[in-house]
Amino acid sequence: MSNWLYQIRIKVSDKLSGDLRGENDLGLSKAIIKIASDNRARLVCTFDAFAEYCEEAEREGIEQYELYHWTKSTIDNPDKKAKHLKSFAFYEGNNQVYSKELASSIEQGLKNLDSGDDIVEISFIDSNPANNPQPPKRVE
Repeated sequence: MSNWLYQIRIKVSDKLSGDLRGENDLGLSKAIIKIASDNRARLVCTFDAFAEYCEEAEREGIEQYELYHWTKSTIDNPDKKAKHLKSFAFYEGNNQVYSKELASSIEQGLKNLDSGDDIVEISFIDSNPANNPQPPKRVE
């Protein structure tokens, strides 16, 4: 058994992104939120998480936040903003990574949905640095 932890991420259409970040009127949004809830998880928009990180850093003092400059430049870039508005991750409470069993359950629930073209990609991410790009070193 590995010591790695996991995360499920999805990339979605503009229409689904807007609904997931807003009213949750679409049946697909409700189904995705239910998958999260059934797994004691929550869905987090990557752009919103980045924006919250920057807001916290600005309140607390950016010198304590190693990725502040990188994150701020990402959310201020219109192309990157558009990309990250359509990217979501499932968190277990405030934990960004979690057991393989939980990740597998979320992934299977998503794969069982009839999402048409609205779920563009489902990614099963592990915390093994060899398998993933790492965050940039402190950027000034």
